[in-house]
Amino acid sequence: MKKWILRGCKISAEEIAKISAITGLPNSIIQILAVRGFTNADNIKDYLSTSLDFLHHPGLLKDMDKAIDILLDAIDNGIKIAVYGDYDADGITATSILTIALRRLGGDVLFYIPQRETEGYGLNDSAIRELANQGVKVLLTCDNGISAVNQIAFAKKLGMTVIISDHHEIPFIKHDTKIQYQVPVADAIINPKQLDCPYPFKALCGASIAYKIVEGLYITIGEDWEEHYLEYLSLAVIATVCDIMDLVDENRVMVKFGLSVLQNTPNIGLKALIEVNGLKDKKLTTYHLGFVLGPCINASGRLELADKAVNLFLETDSEKAKVLAEELIELNNSRKFLTVEGVELVRANIEANDMAADKVIVVYEPNLHENIAGIVAGRIKELYYRPTFILSGDKPIVRGSGRSIEAYNMFEALTEVSNLLDIFGGHPMAAGLSVPKHNIDALRKALNENCKLTQGDMVQNKYIDLHMPLERVNLAFANAVQKMEPFGKGNPMPLFGDKALNVNRIQLLGNEENVLRIYFDAKNSKGMIPVILFRQKAAFKDMVKKIGNERLWHSLVTESNNKLLLDIIYTVETANYNNNTYLQIQLKDFRPHINTANK
Repeated sequence: MKKWILRGCKISAEEIAKISAITGLPNSIIQILAVRGFTNADNIKDYLSTSLDFLHHPGLLKDMDKAIDILLDAIDNGIKIAVYGDYDADGITATSILTIALRRLGGDVLFYIPQRETEGYGLNDSAIRELANQGVKVLLTCDNGISAVNQIAFAKKLGMTVIISDHHEIPFIKHDTKIQYQVPVADAIINPKQLDCPYPFKALCGASIAYKIVEGLYITIGEDWEEHYLEYLSLAVIATVCDIMDLVDENRVMVKFGLSVLQNTPNIGLKALIEVNGLKDKKLTTYHLGFVLGPCINASGRLELADKAVNLFLETDSEKAKVLAEELIELNNSRKFLTVEGVELVRANIEANDMAADKVIVVYEPNLHENIAGIVAGRIKELYYRPTFILSGDKPIVRGSGRSIEAYNMFEALTEVSNLLDIFGGHPMAAGLSVPKHNIDALRKALNENCKLTQGDMVQNKYIDLHMPLERVNLAFANAVQKMEPFGKGNPMPLFGDKALNVNRIQLLGNEENVLRIYFDAKNSKGMIPVILFRQKAAFKDMVKKIGNERLWHSLVTESNNKLLLDIIYTVETANYNNNTYLQIQLKDFRPHINTANK
């Protein structure tokens, strides 16, 4: 169920015109920015900036000075350092950034990423003991560690110096209305979400915090940061997009600048990954980071060892890097196949067990490849618009992942039922967990009983930035929209709406005819306006058949001059083909038009 909402503009037409004159942007773009909170020329100029001068100093992070002292002492005295990461794109890139930099600065460094299937997320005693046996004296976590109270205590017992660098929520226990935070006893903790951390921006990903640590090291010892920062930045921006961080403040600046220079990355492995994906010399966008490069990086941790992706970014030989990059693409192709199978398996489970109406969907599917549980949870969440936890595996302790909706804080929800869990961690919108198999039914019951979501919360809102008649859209307007890039969480691609558009005919595209090119009649002139629709053919066809049965569908795809009035939500982009840039309007949502005037 969806609800369309047209955003209200927060400034007057006169103010819009004035800001437009100052910035040189069209009135329509100023209006879009205004509804998103950018209501004067200065903050719009800041929003459009790509200058890294807007980034905050790493020394503002709590315990940064302690961490740098520990790492420089280890480098100077040949003390072995272990970088302990995570198997997703954020953890892999964070591990790579720290390992490359510390080795470059002369450190004796190894990296360790747990195996997803046998070890699960985060620190574990067995791995810590093994690292100690290898002579590791300094343990540096990245993208994990803030929840590992017992494991950090074990590392300290073995004589390790421990630095935690993490960005996940700080664990806490709730006593009635009082909250007691539980932080591991480490030698330094770098996490901007600590209440006493003065760092002004709290939403960095793990790899960006790794970038800050490296920047702090370079500043402290006076090394040439300008010579190397681009390599570290290019990895951090991929993680920022893949970990679905809000593209505001520092994240926006880093990603916007990073996309403009990513093709020039000095990292041999990343350069190879870009090339084998057919993206060399192309303009890269957040789409390429989140849906092309990122999944390849993630695939190594899902189907094999995440070490493969880290080794790609550590590789200095171009030919070897190309081989590793091609292997990651093959793994990602396998992951895609498993994901399609997994979604169908879980959907069948939900329907067979009447879980579709649950406020919180909790599915245990032992036959699901447990390393794709997070992806499947995301797809199921989109289908049912419910917070979703997918559990898999056939051991006494099963593992899973959760993906949430805007109105449901998944991390807090798991905190309330922590007595039923083995371990958990994450964000309001995503989480990982391990749970004893015999507690699964109790977990489902508790999460649903505790859930305070209303029916309104479980209606997906589609926020339309601007009512824009379709025939007013042109290439110049699309180019103006692109100035708002990069798009992603916190800065979504603008959505435009129009009403009472007539569908003249439809063209089926692609080898499987699963892409639609829909031709709408222009309202005030002759001719038709083509709009493309991806991945929603079945939904569109179902709507047509409800309105006019199979005959109408057949007529739309075989004949012209049909009559089908729709209201639509769409996006405006540019696309390139044979070195030519053209306008592409993409249909995002649709519904039959109801003439309320005649009601």
